[in-house]
Amino acid sequence: MGASAQTWRCGNTYSDQPCEGGRTVKVDDRRNDADRKASEDAARRNERSAGRLARSRQSMEREALSQGGATTFDAGRFTTNAQPLTPAEKTAQVRQRKHMAEPRPTSARFNSPSTDDATPKETSKKKKKKE
Repeated sequence: MGASAQTWRCGNTYSDQPCEGGRTVKVDDRRNDADRKASEDAARRNERSAGRLARSRQSMEREALSQGGATTFDAGRFTTNAQPLTPAEKTAQVRQRKHMAEPRPTSARFNSPSTDDATPKETSKKKKKKE
Protein backbone atom coordinates (compact mmCIF):
# COMPACT_ATOMS: atom_id res chain seq x y z
CA MET A 1 0.00 0.00 0.00
CA GLY A 2 1.10 3.51 -0.61
CA ALA A 3 1.88 5.87 2.23
CA SER A 4 -1.26 7.94 1.60
CA ALA A 5 -3.69 4.98 1.58
CA GLN A 6 -5.83 4.41 4.66
CA THR A 7 -7.26 1.13 5.89
CA TRP A 8 -10.63 0.98 7.61
CA ARG A 9 -11.83 -1.69 10.01
CA CYS A 10 -15.54 -2.36 9.57
CA GLY A 11 -16.54 -4.97 12.16
CA ASN A 12 -14.41 -8.03 11.36
CA THR A 13 -13.43 -6.93 7.85
CA TYR A 14 -10.93 -4.45 6.48
CA SER A 15 -11.44 -2.08 3.56
CA ASP A 16 -9.74 0.79 1.78
CA GLN A 17 -13.01 2.77 1.89
CA PRO A 18 -14.69 4.23 4.96
CA CYS A 19 -17.80 2.51 6.33
CA GLU A 20 -20.45 3.30 8.89
CA GLY A 21 -19.08 2.73 12.38
CA GLY A 22 -15.63 1.95 10.95
CA ARG A 23 -12.34 3.33 12.17
CA THR A 24 -8.95 3.81 10.59
CA VAL A 25 -6.16 1.34 11.28
CA LYS A 26 -2.43 1.96 10.97
CA VAL A 27 -0.84 -0.59 8.69
CA ASP A 28 2.76 0.54 8.44
CA ASP A 29 5.13 -2.22 7.37
CA ARG A 30 8.26 -1.38 9.29
CA ARG A 31 10.32 -4.26 7.94
CA ASN A 32 13.30 -3.45 5.81
CA ASP A 33 13.77 -4.92 2.33
CA ALA A 34 15.96 -7.80 3.56
CA ASP A 35 13.34 -8.89 6.13
CA ARG A 36 10.55 -8.63 3.57
CA LYS A 37 12.51 -10.72 1.05
CA ALA A 38 13.34 -13.36 3.69
CA SER A 39 9.66 -13.60 4.63
CA GLU A 40 8.60 -14.02 0.99
CA ASP A 41 11.28 -16.69 0.45
CA ALA A 42 10.09 -18.61 3.52
CA ALA A 43 6.50 -18.48 2.25
CA ARG A 44 7.58 -19.87 -1.14
CA ARG A 45 9.54 -22.69 0.56
CA ASN A 46 6.49 -23.56 2.64
CA GLU A 47 4.28 -23.65 -0.47
CA ARG A 48 6.69 -25.99 -2.27
CA SER A 49 6.94 -28.24 0.79
CA ALA A 50 3.14 -28.38 1.12
CA GLY A 51 2.88 -29.33 -2.56
CA ARG A 52 5.41 -32.14 -2.15
CA LEU A 53 3.59 -33.47 0.92
CA ALA A 54 0.23 -33.39 -0.86
CA ARG A 55 1.62 -35.26 -3.88
CA SER A 56 3.23 -37.83 -1.58
CA ARG A 57 -0.04 -38.37 0.29
CA GLN A 58 -1.98 -38.74 -2.94
CA SER A 59 0.47 -41.33 -4.30
CA MET A 60 0.25 -43.33 -1.05
CA GLU A 61 -3.55 -43.23 -1.24
CA ARG A 62 -3.50 -44.41 -4.88
CA GLU A 63 -1.12 -47.23 -3.96
CA ALA A 64 -3.29 -48.32 -1.03
CA LEU A 65 -6.40 -48.30 -3.22
CA SER A 66 -4.73 -50.29 -5.98
CA GLN A 67 -3.76 -52.98 -3.46
CA GLY A 68 -7.38 -53.22 -2.39
CA GLY A 69 -6.54 -53.08 1.29
CA ALA A 70 -7.11 -49.72 2.85
CA THR A 71 -9.59 -47.11 1.80
CA THR A 72 -8.58 -43.58 0.87
CA PHE A 73 -9.65 -42.53 4.33
CA ASP A 74 -7.25 -44.98 6.01
CA ALA A 75 -4.30 -44.89 3.59
CA GLY A 76 -2.21 -42.41 5.56
CA ARG A 77 -2.78 -44.22 8.85
CA PHE A 78 -1.01 -47.36 7.60
CA THR A 79 2.07 -45.50 6.38
CA THR A 80 2.70 -43.66 9.66
CA ASN A 81 2.69 -44.77 13.26
CA ALA A 82 -0.72 -46.19 14.11
CA GLN A 83 -2.54 -43.49 16.04
CA PRO A 84 -5.95 -43.86 17.65
CA LEU A 85 -8.84 -42.55 15.60
CA THR A 86 -10.39 -39.24 16.52
CA PRO A 87 -14.15 -39.17 17.19
CA ALA A 88 -14.72 -37.47 13.83
CA GLU A 89 -12.76 -40.21 12.03
CA LYS A 90 -14.70 -42.92 13.87
CA THR A 91 -17.98 -41.30 12.87
CA ALA A 92 -16.85 -41.06 9.24
CA GLN A 93 -15.87 -44.75 9.22
CA VAL A 94 -19.22 -45.80 10.68
CA ARG A 95 -21.03 -43.68 8.09
CA GLN A 96 -18.93 -45.22 5.32
CA ARG A 97 -19.67 -48.78 6.53
CA LYS A 98 -23.39 -48.02 6.61
CA HIS A 99 -23.31 -46.81 3.01
CA MET A 100 -21.40 -49.89 1.86
CA ALA A 101 -23.62 -52.42 3.67
CA GLU A 102 -26.62 -54.14 2.10
CA PRO A 103 -29.88 -52.37 2.89
CA ARG A 104 -32.00 -54.02 5.55
CA PRO A 105 -35.64 -54.79 4.79
CA THR A 106 -38.09 -52.48 6.43
CA SER A 107 -40.08 -53.87 9.31
CA ALA A 108 -42.54 -51.05 9.80
CA ARG A 109 -46.20 -51.92 9.41
CA PHE A 110 -48.85 -49.25 9.44
CA ASN A 111 -52.51 -50.04 9.93
CA SER A 112 -54.63 -46.98 9.56
CA PRO A 113 -58.12 -46.26 8.30
CA SER A 114 -58.28 -45.57 4.61
CA THR A 115 -60.69 -42.66 5.05
CA ASP A 116 -60.25 -39.36 6.81
CA ASP A 117 -62.68 -40.29 9.62
CA ALA A 118 -61.32 -40.20 13.14
CA THR A 119 -62.82 -43.58 14.01
CA PRO A 120 -62.89 -46.58 11.73
CA LYS A 121 -66.27 -47.59 10.35
CA GLU A 122 -67.80 -50.76 11.65
CA THR A 123 -68.20 -53.32 8.92
CA SER A 124 -69.80 -56.04 11.00
CA LYS A 125 -73.32 -54.57 10.83
CA LYS A 126 -75.52 -56.16 8.20
CA LYS A 127 -77.73 -54.11 6.01
CA LYS A 128 -81.43 -54.80 6.08
CA LYS A 129 -82.87 -55.98 2.83
CA LYS A 130 -85.88 -54.20 1.48
CA GLU A 131 -88.78 -56.43 0.69
